Amino acid sequence: MLVLEAPTAAKSAYPVIYRNLMTVGLLGTIYRVGEDAQTIHSTVEMTLEDAHGYSLYRTVAMAMAGQLGEAREALAARIEEEPQNGENKIAMAVAMLFGGDRGWRYWIDNVLATHSDQEVREAAFGVLKYVGQQGRGVSLH
Repeated sequence: MLVLEAPTAAKSAYPVIYRNLMTVGLLGTIYRVGEDAQTIHSTVEMTLEDAHGYSLYRTVAMAMAGQLGEAREALAARIEEEPQNGENKIAMAVAMLFGGDRGWRYWIDNVLATHSDQEVREAAFGVLKYVGQQGRGVSLH
């Protein structure tokens, strides 16, 4: 599975209860507990110094919940705002992959062709590795 750097990683010393709140919000999105999950997301995002990473996880969770259109719109806006941000492109690929959209590969190829950041490239290769491990269930193109 693709692992982007979590907003709660060692860099940030959020208490366990706060990290659990983030997790509940993401699970709420996946299990379509919309209004409650939205309340948690809004609260968490207001308190984070940089909500970018958490927001990326949220859009991937939306795609996992079958809300691919909303996830794509949110990610497309981020990519338009920051066209050089590889994390946004990888999140778009993952969201599309979870949504069964064969266009996911474009974003991975774009990252591999245009980004020199090693962590971003490793994440892109991680997506390809994940797809390769899934075998016939996922289209490579």
